[in-house]
Amino acid sequence: MIILVMIFTVFFGIISTQLRVNSDLLEIMPQDSEIVIELQKELLLLEDSDVMVAAFFLNEESDPHQIAKAFSEQMLQESTFSTFIQTDLSFLFSYGIINLSQTDILYEIYENIQNLTNNLTGNFTYDFKIFEQIDNFIDSIYSLEQVLEEGDSSDPVSSYYALSPDRRIMIMGLTFNEPASNLEYVNYIVPRVKSILKNIENNYNIRTGLTNSYIGAYESNKTVMEDFTRTTVLSIILITILFAFAFGNFTLSFIVLIGLLVSTLLTLGFITLTFQELNIVTSFVMAITLGLGIDYGIHIITRFSKHMEEEEDFISALTSTYKGVISPIFLGMITTILVFLTLLFMGLPAFNELAIVSSIGLIIFFLVMSFFVPALVYMFKNKIKFGSLSFKINNFFKTLPHKISQNSKIIFIVIAPVVLIFSVIGIFNYINFSYTPPGLISSEAESVKIGEEVLSHFGTASFDTMHYLLRVDEDLEKTKKELMDTGVVKSVSSLPDIIRENIGDFPIIKSQLEGFSQVINNPIIISILNKYNLYSDSLKLIDAAARSSDLYHFTLNTLNILPEDLRNNFLVQKDGYDYLVLEITPKFTLWEDNGIKKFFDALGEEKTERIMGLPKATYKIMEMVRNRFYIPLLLSFVFIWGTTAIVRKNVIQPSEAMLSLILSVLSTFGVSYLIGIRATFVTVLTFPLIFGIGIDGFLHLYHTFSENKMNFWNSLKSITFSLITTTLSFLSFQVSRGDLLKEFSLTMSMSLGFTWLFTTIIFIVNREILRKFWRGKKKTD
Repeated sequence: MIILVMIFTVFFGIISTQLRVNSDLLEIMPQDSEIVIELQKELLLLEDSDVMVAAFFLNEESDPHQIAKAFSEQMLQESTFSTFIQTDLSFLFSYGIINLSQTDILYEIYENIQNLTNNLTGNFTYDFKIFEQIDNFIDSIYSLEQVLEEGDSSDPVSSYYALSPDRRIMIMGLTFNEPASNLEYVNYIVPRVKSILKNIENNYNIRTGLTNSYIGAYESNKTVMEDFTRTTVLSIILITILFAFAFGNFTLSFIVLIGLLVSTLLTLGFITLTFQELNIVTSFVMAITLGLGIDYGIHIITRFSKHMEEEEDFISALTSTYKGVISPIFLGMITTILVFLTLLFMGLPAFNELAIVSSIGLIIFFLVMSFFVPALVYMFKNKIKFGSLSFKINNFFKTLPHKISQNSKIIFIVIAPVVLIFSVIGIFNYINFSYTPPGLISSEAESVKIGEEVLSHFGTASFDTMHYLLRVDEDLEKTKKELMDTGVVKSVSSLPDIIRENIGDFPIIKSQLEGFSQVINNPIIISILNKYNLYSDSLKLIDAAARSSDLYHFTLNTLNILPEDLRNNFLVQKDGYDYLVLEITPKFTLWEDNGIKKFFDALGEEKTERIMGLPKATYKIMEMVRNRFYIPLLLSFVFIWGTTAIVRKNVIQPSEAMLSLILSVLSTFGVSYLIGIRATFVTVLTFPLIFGIGIDGFLHLYHTFSENKMNFWNSLKSITFSLITTTLSFLSFQVSRGDLLKEFSLTMSMSLGFTWLFTTIIFIVNREILRKFWRGKKKTD
């Protein structure tokens, strides 16, 4: 059996090297869900929604234009590169509007048109003066074209970058042919851009960096994979050290280490074969399976050591061990698996995978710890001697129940109100579910630090600008006022606002161009201009200004003239309607302090549907997770209570166990709230996990009480070391760089601490109080 297991371990271990981690939040949802499909459509409409921001930290000698040109030339050699975001908004209106300040040329054109028109519409004679006027007219128009072509707007590079007010930072926005959700592409393009930036640094003696899309996905994916590997290895090491401490035998600790490695590689190989990758939820699956799976080994080794001490015969001790613990261990595994399988009822792929992977992992750990590890123990039985420390630990647990019983009243008076207060705060924490969990990457990561520097120098709070759709037949000013009145919007920017900033007072420009517009629409003049290829977009734009009654109408006329790639930045078609795209800046950061929920709750359902992009999708995903999580919560409670009631053949014990576990988690959420950890889609997993972990301990206690109370101290020892190993497994996430895993780690560890409190101390206190109560009642009777 040992050889066969090792062969399978090597095979699955090799397969597990292909395991990847996908940190994309959208993986929580079914890819054919309405939320994901809607987001994908919106991203297609907003072609430049995934923007990588390159930051250049300039010195006094730096020439921004030269650096931007060098960078753009190298980026254009990348086949998957799409375009630069035109950060200078005035560039979008270089089709004539920017240069309308050239009034001398305009008035010259106007005067020539007037003279030419009078002659053309009057009594026509063969007067060579008319040809001179036509020539002057065309020359003046050519002069205007020359001004437009030779202006700053003719150089596209100048529109690709923006300088901070202090001119210390230059930023350039890049888009690519593949979205940031394509992690395989992200892992290619980020190092590629970094290598180009490295060349810029060396050539111009400046510092550079990346932030926003692509780099964020790259860092989070890389961080989660590294954290997963680091924490898994650390968990195995810590658990092995604990075994060495508890049992004082190197050989036994080594055997347990082998068992952990075999179980881990088999589980990872199964995950790789089944799903190929981990998601944001299953990224901590090994902490769960290690923490829970090692419990089976602890119960078996603890009971085995006791029987070896008493019987001194390996076969007899192992037989007694199986008789005493295999039934509660198996029942505990089944109960825990049932808890995990309740996650399937959420109907969300990430949680489905967690349910399946965790369940299979527990089965693997159960089989390895129950049969493979004892087989190894038998092979090395002559080298296994339990140290003196093991006997001292045994003596401690033998006296522990008596000490708790003696102080039961004081313990209850102290613990009961504390647990009650924390539980009330925990309920408040759970009700105020946060839609903005902490990030998967460190606050010291490049994308975070660069982003903070850019925002600081540009004097803005965040990159949280969102797109809002306004139907073209709706009132722009009314909509802007309604958005501002929500109290969560800092500013609303639209194409008319940008035009106003660039051309000044629109009525003045209109009055200057009214006569000119009438002339260029004359069929004769149009034919002349077309002959000389001068009826350009510049003149079309001027004509649009003259034909418009106000700035808003001019905006709509302008959109019909702009090239399609520019027009898509401001006008989109959706469900058969044309929508003007507005830019909304919130008053606060969306991704902190539950900002997404605060913003969209204040915005209301109708206006929320007008928002496009990831923030709205995230809000809807968190809404769905929150609403659906009650299903596994209720089902896990029913399954555990029902299973325990059937096995124990009474309703008092399952009721006691479930109440204790609920108070354990609520108390944890209360403490978490006080130290700044909010209930999120990750931390709420503590409920079903603690239900599954905690009931295992209660089942052992109930089984011991009914079978042999003399072994009660041994069950306390098993439960204590089981919870300690599980805690160590979750605490290993404290070395991860992302706050998301750290918060989940701390929440689970505190919950396990409260679970130990209820399964050991409170369990004994309750029985001592009841014993005294019934004894006092008998005396009264």
